[in-house]
Amino acid sequence: MKNHITAYALAIVLTGCAEQKLAVSQLPKPIVKSFSLAYPEITDATWYKDRYKGKTIYAAAWKKDGKKSEAEFDEKGNFVREH
Repeated sequence: MKNHITAYALAIVLTGCAEQKLAVSQLPKPIVKSFSLAYPEITDATWYKDRYKGKTIYAAAWKKDGKKSEAEFDEKGNFVREH
């Protein structure tokens, strides 16, 4: 167990994980627009600013019908991935 925790901590340090929680008012307008068009039924997402493959991304996380989902967008509002 200790080795798993150490490996996880090392992965965070090496990837530079610096996830930052954001309010909708702090998001660039293209991201708000893209998300609203792609997911009009989601009104209570939690937003984060993070890094993915060396680039800044904005991630929206929400729960619908008991299922957790997340969508990521680049700084221009382009869809990156959903998981």
